[in-house]
Amino acid sequence: MSSEEESLEDGPDPLNPDEVYPLVLAAGASSRMGSPKAALDFGGQTALARILETCSDLGLGDPVVVTGAHPDETRQAAGTCPARFVRNAAWEAGRTGSLLRGLRAIPGDAVAVLLWPVDACLPGLEVLTELVAALTSAPKAQAAVPCHEGRRGHPLLIGADALPRFMDLDPEASARDLVRALAEEGRLAHVEVSDPSVLMNCNTPSDYRRWDRQARLRR
Repeated sequence: MSSEEESLEDGPDPLNPDEVYPLVLAAGASSRMGSPKAALDFGGQTALARILETCSDLGLGDPVVVTGAHPDETRQAAGTCPARFVRNAAWEAGRTGSLLRGLRAIPGDAVAVLLWPVDACLPGLEVLTELVAALTSAPKAQAAVPCHEGRRGHPLLIGADALPRFMDLDPEASARDLVRALAEEGRLAHVEVSDPSVLMNCNTPSDYRRWDRQARLRR
């Protein structure tokens, strides 16, 4: 056997898109925004529909959407995009509880989970493709995160080896601390991208106006 053949056999297996399951967090009250973030219109499409359509375009597995404060409005925001909706009744306790509720709904044979906050809806196919490639090509990586100008953003791609650690999180703990731990262990692939929308943080009406302008420029 040649060294090239050995290298190919020893390398990580490529991810099949349909084994990567999107998990969209949309449980918050959106109190500072004044209306449900999932239903915000970005360039003629709701935030949630943009995410679901992008995942569908890449051929990812069936998405799970975690609702909470606004379950009906969140479902409506999906439009015709298929998704499984689960509700976190304890949404007021924080985002980690919604993460755990969503992970319990992900199929057990998932190779990876794409963790996507609903208000970070603008990253497109190129970002997702680079995340999948990074998790495949970096043997030690158990997760991959997009970065812009050195800052970590969204969405986060969590590999199967890291999923148990996320599922074991205390509901009062922060998933960010686990992401930092993965980085310190050398198990987080940082994927530098040119798209600034990976840093999207849409909490207030002024935030929304800024990012909506960006969305309309992309049309």
